[in-house]
Parts: sequence; C-alpha cells; structure tokens
Amino acid sequence: MYDYSYDYDECRKNFYTFENELKKYYSTVSNDSYSIEEDSYIDSFLCQNEGNRKLFLITTGEHGIEGFAGNVFMQIFVKEFLHRIKNQEISLFLIHSLNPWGMRHKRRVNENNVDLNRNFLYQNEDLNNESYEKMQRYFTKKGSVGVLDSSLILGFFELLPYLLKLGTKGVKEALTKGQYDDNKSVYYGGKKEEKSTKYIKGIYERVFNSYEFILHLDIHTGAGSKDKLLIVNSAFDKEDCNIREKQFNYSPITQAKKETFYSINGDMIDYIYKKYHSTSNFYSTCLEYGTYGEGLIGQLKSIKSLVLENQAWWYGTKNSQVRSKVDKLFREMFFPERNEWRNSFEEDTKKALNGILKYFEFLK
Repeated sequence: MYDYSYDYDECRKNFYTFENELKKYYSTVSNDSYSIEEDSYIDSFLCQNEGNRKLFLITTGEHGIEGFAGNVFMQIFVKEFLHRIKNQEISLFLIHSLNPWGMRHKRRVNENNVDLNRNFLYQNEDLNNESYEKMQRYFTKKGSVGVLDSSLILGFFELLPYLLKLGTKGVKEALTKGQYDDNKSVYYGGKKEEKSTKYIKGIYERVFNSYEFILHLDIHTGAGSKDKLLIVNSAFDKEDCNIREKQFNYSPITQAKKETFYSINGDMIDYIYKKYHSTSNFYSTCLEYGTYGEGLIGQLKSIKSLVLENQAWWYGTKNSQVRSKVDKLFREMFFPERNEWRNSFEEDTKKALNGILKYFEFLK
C-alpha cells in the first residue's frame, strides 16, 4: 500500500506526487527546493487557503537516513488524513528531508559529519559531555573495519568496561548528548551553524510569528522500545506526559530529559521552545519509532551500528562482506525491512495522528 523506497531520488519523486492531491484542498500550494549539496534538496509544500490562522507542520529527515521512514509517514498522512483536515482553517507545511545529503548517502549526519539535531544551539549552552570524553577511545577507532570489528560478541566485551564504569545511562549519555570536539566521531554537533540549520531556522522564524497556533511533528527513528512509536516531548513542554497520553489517547509519551529519555544539546525541538515559548502558541514534538529496542542486546546493536558506520565511512572496510554487514546493521537501526516493524509503523502512525489531530481539533 505504501512505498518503502530506500532511495533518495525515488522518495523525492514520491513527495512531488503529493502536489495534485494537495491542490484539491488548498487554493495556494507553494513549492520550494533548497539546494544543499550533490543534487540534494530540502523540498517543501506550503499549502494555504485565505484566512487560515493555524498551521500543521511536518518535518522529516533531520537525520538523513531516517528520512525514508519520514517519507512513508507523509504518504500515510496524505492518503489517510489530508481529506479530513479542516482545510479552511488550517494551513499545511510539509518539509521533506532537512538533511537530504545524509538521506542520499544513507548516513545519519550531514555533508560535514554534523548531527543536525545537535546543531540547533540557543544562546549559551553548556556543551560539556564528560561521559563522551571517558568513552572517546571507543567511539573513535581508526583503520578499516574487519570481520572481528563487526562481531557483536566482541563488541559487548569492548563495551563492558564502560558499562561497569558509567552504567547504561552514562554510556547512553556519552553517545546521545552530543559532542563538539571531534569532527570525525559520532554525534558531532559542529563548530558553527550548518547551512541546513540556518535555512530551517529562517522557516521557523516566519511561521512561528505568522500563525495563531502551530502543531509541529518531527519524524525520527532508532530510539525507544522495539517496533513501537514513542512520542518524545521537549524537556521544555510544560504539560505532564500522563496528561498528554490522555489528551491524545496514545501511549507511550515521554520527555527528552536525562531522567526519562536522554538529554540533548542543540536539539531542534528544544530550540523552538526556548526561542518561541513566550511569543507563540504551539505544540512541537518528536515522533520516534523504535527499532532495535532498549534491552541490552538492542542497545549494543545500536551503539555498534553507529560506531561501525562512522568508522567505515572514514576508513573503509576490509572487504565487501563486512561492508554489507555494516550497511545492514545501520539500515535495520533506522529503516528496518521487517514486516513486523512496517505493520507497527503504519498502525502506530495512524493511531497517534488520529489522537493528536483530534485533540487539537484539526480534523473535520
């Protein structure tokens, strides 16, 4: 029913097929294509009818490879929900792949090895990550990836000293909080504002100052329980997660802070809350689709996938078999081919969208 393409150009074509359907409900459908690098573009459709004072904004692909799932999410929205939106009240803004270069190359980071969701810094943030410093040697292996490097059993024993020293939360923080020193390592937040970041900030500046209310969903994959959609609210969202679950008739919902999920420096949704909470009325959140899961094996696979992909990018692999194994591990972390995951993705997407759109009275 939906196209689970794993090719950037095919997904881009899919996105452009939405135009005719969007024009059935909106008198003005404006397209923008912002060039990043290597024939890769941030594409968008802004759909408006005269007098619309509310906006539904969907962003995908901030972490390149996660944009493939974001493309399917948009297909589901256009097919199942577009005709139900109160189009005479609510404008629609679909932004396809904030990190198109990463999507094209099936990487999580952008053309400068920057994790864009660690690049949305607001004023003076404390960028210290002591846990990363303690694990830097583990994250920055040099040399081509060999057969033994890709072994999960060996990987566990390599990780064990850090687990004993820092605990699972410390290891997770080392990886996910972001680091700003090593531009060839994982979760690198960059030394300056990236081209994509600047462009997206410009869009936010326009829309968050133009509408009476903005509903914003940002689509991600890779974290959370296996084959389950987790709604991750900003640490700055003042509404309690239990109340949100009742409002949306959806569970689980958590917050992006150390105690319940993990804290993030330079997070895009946090940036929106810090910048616009006093001047705009909005709800901005992240939909996170779990893949490997949160158990020990799942976490080990996740860490191993990220480290190996990064090492292989910079130093290559010993042979094509190792390359295939690294690519498969990485794909399964962000866009699994398993039917169980795809079925869950579709079911949870429909349930969450229905609950969120109903609560905010966006549906006819």
